[in-house]
Amino acid sequence: MECKNCQSILNTQQKFCSECGGKVIHNRLTLKHITSEFSAQFLNYDNKFLKTFLHLFTKPEVVIQGYINGVRKKYINVIQYLAISLTLLGLQLFILNKFYPDFFNAVFTDLDSYLRIYPEEQRPQMEKFMTSYYTFINEYQSLIYVIGIPITALVTRLAFLKEKLFNFTEHIVLNTYITAQYVVFSFFTYLIFAVFNLNLNVLVTLSFLLYILYYGFVFYKTHKLSVAAIILRFMLSIAIICAIFFIITIIGVIVAIVYIKFFK
Repeated sequence: MECKNCQSILNTQQKFCSECGGKVIHNRLTLKHITSEFSAQFLNYDNKFLKTFLHLFTKPEVVIQGYINGVRKKYINVIQYLAISLTLLGLQLFILNKFYPDFFNAVFTDLDSYLRIYPEEQRPQMEKFMTSYYTFINEYQSLIYVIGIPITALVTRLAFLKEKLFNFTEHIVLNTYITAQYVVFSFFTYLIFAVFNLNLNVLVTLSFLLYILYYGFVFYKTHKLSVAAIILRFMLSIAIICAIFFIITIIGVIVAIVYIKFFK
């Protein structure tokens, strides 16, 4: 018989292919088989997903530096973990929009208060802009997270350049694990807040603070710096982000001026 994955020759007693490591399937697929595989992958204590999720909270340096240094079997690799997190994000948005459509109303309630600072004649335009903005964020969260990874990687690479511990690619790995962990954690917290009808704005504020603290915790564990040094690097990161956005804004203004002057 042949391995269905790599076509290597197998004997009938083998349970795994000696060439590619794929499991040898002798029987037809059944619902029981799919259920047992799902349980083995995601529900039991020793599975990679739960172990990766827990250890990214308790010892993130082991997961992240382990992957960077070549560990591939103990934890879910960075690309798979990001894919799982984005899948959970899509499921989260589906559940919230389908079963808890009023959950996001708190955002628009606060929007009414925010619009009062503008003159009355400007409020319709600002309301339209802010509504479009929130709708865009809701629909393209996955894309925003993915695009944000290389940007935050560049920022952390520059902020921690003195340590020379990770190169840019390794900073992408680090930031990808952090982003994926935040998304997975948010999957559970958002659903809990929706089920118990808790305030969304409290969740957004709390999530942002926890995200910042977790970011600092990960860099504290991976770089072995003092808390004071991490805070200074965080402040430097904010300065770098402001500089990047300032440059982007200047470029945008120049492009707009050139477009208006020569093409319109």
